[in-house]
Amino acid sequence: MKVCFFGMGSIGTRHAMNLRALLERRGKRAEIHALRSSGGTSNAVDRCFSCWKELESPYDAIFITNPTSLHYETLLRAESLGKSFFVEKPLFLTSAVTADALTPFVERTTHVACPLRFHPVVEYLKERMPERVLAARLLCSSYLPEWRKRRDYRTVYSARREQGGGVALDLIHELDYARHLFGDPREVIRVVGKFSRLEIDSDDAAAYILTYANKLVEVHLDYFGRKARRELELICEEESYLCDLLANNVTALTSGETTTFPQANIHEQEMAYFLNLLEHGERSFNPLENALETLRIAEGGRAQ
Repeated sequence: MKVCFFGMGSIGTRHAMNLRALLERRGKRAEIHALRSSGGTSNAVDRCFSCWKELESPYDAIFITNPTSLHYETLLRAESLGKSFFVEKPLFLTSAVTADALTPFVERTTHVACPLRFHPVVEYLKERMPERVLAARLLCSSYLPEWRKRRDYRTVYSARREQGGGVALDLIHELDYARHLFGDPREVIRVVGKFSRLEIDSDDAAAYILTYANKLVEVHLDYFGRKARRELELICEEESYLCDLLANNVTALTSGETTTFPQANIHEQEMAYFLNLLEHGERSFNPLENALETLRIAEGGRAQ
């Protein structure tokens, strides 16, 4: 399988290593190329190129793992080079793209990264969601300076608005799995801004209210929570549940019954899912057009 990565930072490297390992387990060989703006080499790939003209297309798959601000340009420019496309989240820096921009990709296999859909708690809820959820609260809170121990948080893309930083895009996972579990809301209310003393120019907190015909869903995202939390609270007619994605468990708050799940490599599972799509010629549950709808909601609009 011959693939090309556009961007080989930590995320691209992780995807490339997972791809190679999975193909080896299946008795297949991966030939991994990468276009890197900085040139140089990478242990995760077989060949690195510094300019587009050097690329050896066609590729079985194109992986767009460069900064969010470059996704749109890269996707359109790489359209003729690959048979299928994997795009890191969020899809683009903005949902304001031309109506026909994604048309060339409609008949191809495309997938936008959504690893929390492969989290055992989310998979469990997708299969066994209580029948009558009245309200839900999603929370993702952590302290940005502690994300990357060896890097100054002020220099990473999360801190830079023009690169796609800010909680609305950086933590779009919560809105994605909310849509995955509950569907599209009828109305979206968003409040976003910078409220802490973090030395960044991107937004460090956002709150969403998603209204449905029969439920209310609240989403809270921030960069300044000193204790990392990633939780979903479900308030139902007969019981309430606390779903902890960091502890991998679901607890019924009245009965106290807890279901705990084993640790899972959700990024590897997502790559396996993508490879299965390619093998069987199937359509992803998060193609480009679906990820664009999630982006619209992240911006405070409704899915179309």
